[in-house]
Amino acid sequence: MAMPSLVVYLTLAILLVAALLLVTGRLSPRFPSPAKARPYESGVSEPITTQTRWPVRFALLGMLFLIFDVEALFFYPWAVVLRDLGWSGILAILSFFVVLGAGYIYARQRGALEWR
Repeated sequence: MAMPSLVVYLTLAILLVAALLLVTGRLSPRFPSPAKARPYESGVSEPITTQTRWPVRFALLGMLFLIFDVEALFFYPWAVVLRDLGWSGILAILSFFVVLGAGYIYARQRGALEWR
C-alpha cells in the first residue's frame, strides 16, 4: 500500500531537483575572465604543487585534534540523558574522562602537541 506513495514522492523529488538545476543554470550570471579561470587553493592563487613536503608532525597534530574533538562530541548526548542514567552514567563518563586525560597526558609527554 505504501509503494505508490513512495513512487510519487521520489518522482516529485527528482522533478524538483531537475527543475531547480535547470532554473539556476539558466538564471546564473556568467562573466568569464582570466582571473576567474586561474586555480585558487587555500588563499593562494598559485596552486600548491605535489612536491611540497608536509612534516609528519602536521599530520600527527591533525589526527590528535580529530581524536580529541570527536571524543568531546560525546559530552553533549551524555549531558542530555544524565538524569536518566543516574550513577552508572556518572561512572561511565568518569571512566571516559580518565581515558581522555591519560591520552592527553601521554601525547603531551611525548611532545606530540608541540609545534616546532
